[in-house]
Amino acid sequence: MPKPTATPSFPENAEPKRRDIIAAQKIIADISSGVYRSPAAAIKELIANAYDADATRITISTDPPHLRTFTITDDGSGMTISDFLDVMAHIGGSRKRKEGDLSPIFKRKLIGRIGIGLLSVAQLGTRFYLSSKKRGENTRFLAEVNLEPFHKDETALLSMVAKEGADDGQVMIGAIQYVDNIPDDPENHFTVITVPDAKKGLQSEITGLVRRSVGATELLNLKRDGVVSFEQIAEITSAAKRADLVLDNYYFMLWELGLLCPVDYLPGGPFRPDVRAIENLDMLALPKPTAFNIYVNGSPLYRPQLFPGPTSVGYSSPDPKIYPLKYTALIANRQLRLSGYVYCQQPNITPEEVKGVHIRIRDVGIGMYDRTWLGYPFDEGLKFGQISGEIFVEEGLESALNIDRDSFRETDVHYQALKAYVWTVLRKTVFPDFKTRQRDFRKAKQRVVTAEEDQAFEDAILELPAPAGSASANRPSGESLLHLIRSGEDTVSAPVSPDSSIPDWKAIVASLNLSSEAEIRFERVLRVLVSSELFVGIVKDDLESVLLALAIAVR
Repeated sequence: MPKPTATPSFPENAEPKRRDIIAAQKIIADISSGVYRSPAAAIKELIANAYDADATRITISTDPPHLRTFTITDDGSGMTISDFLDVMAHIGGSRKRKEGDLSPIFKRKLIGRIGIGLLSVAQLGTRFYLSSKKRGENTRFLAEVNLEPFHKDETALLSMVAKEGADDGQVMIGAIQYVDNIPDDPENHFTVITVPDAKKGLQSEITGLVRRSVGATELLNLKRDGVVSFEQIAEITSAAKRADLVLDNYYFMLWELGLLCPVDYLPGGPFRPDVRAIENLDMLALPKPTAFNIYVNGSPLYRPQLFPGPTSVGYSSPDPKIYPLKYTALIANRQLRLSGYVYCQQPNITPEEVKGVHIRIRDVGIGMYDRTWLGYPFDEGLKFGQISGEIFVEEGLESALNIDRDSFRETDVHYQALKAYVWTVLRKTVFPDFKTRQRDFRKAKQRVVTAEEDQAFEDAILELPAPAGSASANRPSGESLLHLIRSGEDTVSAPVSPDSSIPDWKAIVASLNLSSEAEIRFERVLRVLVSSELFVGIVKDDLESVLLALAIAVR
């Protein structure tokens, strides 16, 4: 494989051939150089192409910390110059799936469908080089692609004169210069894309020029900290309120790439039962991506989710819980099949970017987490910020994808069915169970607190001169409390059996309508007084007055 350079050059004495890039106006009407929401979303498309080509390793260099040159190299099956020219001749009309729905070697479900993936490079720069060598061939090619016309404003672009001989409704969006039949080792197979001059706006975005101008600071900053591991990125963000507050734009791009690309979770992720028990974790089977590794500036990329977050580890609440998802249905003669989970933790999900639900189709993330849960139509208060979920679509829903593969057309019947299923699970299972578990937890906690208080009280009673115990292991009834009072004929002086001449404290309590809690307090104070021998020698009338005053005091 040739070593990537900042600006590849054609072999000496080779005369480049030229080809215009033609696209249908109806496609251009739907896309522009800004079709992708973020740099990570654009790079994701190039990674998806490599995934479909059975690559196992992708290396991305962004020329840190300047970010002036982007190079993306993969060890996929590669392509011939004829394959490449065919792709560029059919922008918006991908032919990948005409030969089947699976990749030739690893039988991966193909991601590409619409056929505009290579145009994602236009978001990185107006010009790029592509060199590729197909497995088994003994030559490679090098092409320079100029997409400057694609960056014209829409009005100018749509009014461009179509290439002579082209079908009506087609426009030229760029040009290709290429040299083919460059000798290479037949064992090699690769594709290298190089953007030698990244857009100034892209450089400004990733280097955080605007952030720095207003004085924003982050925990991780490329210029200050250099390239750090993805594990560090994930640990820092899992404890943060928002990932974009603690990461500079470069590191947030890596965080987002990890979320979107078909890579595995961090080792030990996304759930960590070693830091806190997680209910139903054994019921969840997460799909595992086919061996596919991405390295950005030497650092491997992973999915960034880590649960539970640090704020939840020691929080007094029910343990986090997982609600597995499973749905299969034939809708409008098309199969919809998915799995996934809803995860709940208190006091909240961190960071904010992983609140909500994230949908993956063919193992690729579609946009960021949807914090509305597909527009869930009920107000669940704080509980809404305490759930996170992923949905893995195994079949269907692709027809609902918008052209940027970053959002959905919400009128699609598969999307409607998914929405109805998710809402039903939340409304009938997750939130009712959430409330029940919280109520049971509070009751159990109160029982523990009460038992601890009772034991502390009993221990304190034993330290008094004449400990008076309860009549039973349970809370004494009104009559049994008379056993606590030492009675005589006219004075309370010695322990005897209950005597009807003793004032009826239960009647006093009843007359004041004491609550059960106040009655418990009354009993405790009474036992303290008796155990301290403060009633010895007291006459009946005085005792009645004391009991009445005591009942009023604890009311």
